Amino acid sequence: MDYTLFRKSSANAIVIGKEDCLYEEGYILDYTGKNFVGKSFIDKQLEKTKKIQDFLKKEKNIDLLVVYAPGKASFYPEYIPARYHPESPGLSNYKYYAQQSARLKLKHLDLNAWFIAMKDTSRYPLYPRYGIHWSTYGMCLAIDTLIRFMESARNADMLNPVWNGIRTTDSLKDADYDIEKTLNLLYELPHETMAYPDISYPPDTALYRPDVLTIADSYYWSIFNSGMPEKVFGNHEFWYYNYTIYPDCWGDNVRYVDHNKDREYVEKQDVILIIITEINLYRGFFKFVDKLYNQYFPDEPTDVKYDYKVWYLNDDYWLKNLIHRADSCRMTPAELLDRMAEDYALTHDSIYY
Repeated sequence: MDYTLFRKSSANAIVIGKEDCLYEEGYILDYTGKNFVGKSFIDKQLEKTKKIQDFLKKEKNIDLLVVYAPGKASFYPEYIPARYHPESPGLSNYKYYAQQSARLKLKHLDLNAWFIAMKDTSRYPLYPRYGIHWSTYGMCLAIDTLIRFMESARNADMLNPVWNGIRTTDSLKDADYDIEKTLNLLYELPHETMAYPDISYPPDTALYRPDVLTIADSYYWSIFNSGMPEKVFGNHEFWYYNYTIYPDCWGDNVRYVDHNKDREYVEKQDVILIIITEINLYRGFFKFVDKLYNQYFPDEPTDVKYDYKVWYLNDDYWLKNLIHRADSCRMTPAELLDRMAEDYALTHDSIYY
């Protein structure tokens, strides 16, 4: 009723944009730079990632690869409501991560930039108007590109998807209108025509099937559920937010990541994928890099201020609190975070995260 009469959302953190384009607010906050956590935190996160990446490749022949998944606010800034001032965005976490990843020559795949570059030429929509994530068609393109990226890193031929055809319809699959479903509408909104590729993976035992560990947010779910990992990879696991392990978590059966064994498990892999979208970049790489770094380089001096930021930013409650407090203090979130980290370091010499 709120949506029908007032164009308001009763769902938490859902923003109704221009022409009824639906967003999750966190994507807008990152695109506009409202939740930028500061250059020093991102620099340290990427320097650690680069050092681990180089070490694993040289010493273990393991590829640690970072993938920046697309974000809807970056893709559709023109529909963001005027109250967020999308016409004058500040420096965002995504923009700085992308810039510094290139500067450090970090092995990474920027699917966000790729999607934006294809926006005006793509034959079918890469993003659904009423969904949080990429369209099914966009996800299939991403799979193809991800496999080629891994082939290049491993210098090996892997199984590539075969496109058998594309079906178009306005009867959408769940993922293509997942925000709409949270609005509890009496009637579905008018759907645009979307594309659904028919993809197969003809088995070929001569091709390389790497063992893969994926640490990712919800953008990986559509890839995971597509069946690609079991057809293209050897052994594979998905550590959702670096916390729960799939495919081992179904129903009441829950398996959690044992971070004391991160190094042991990493060294069983050929490829480590970190897949993250703009809404989550404020937190770093889900503490995966930080915990692994401490296991590989335990004698390095502790940076209490940085560690405090890792702890603080990986709690969703504290991020919201940070933005509100910074606003009331007329500071940026990065400035307030620096001050809190400095205050903490005055009375503590370590922090556990």
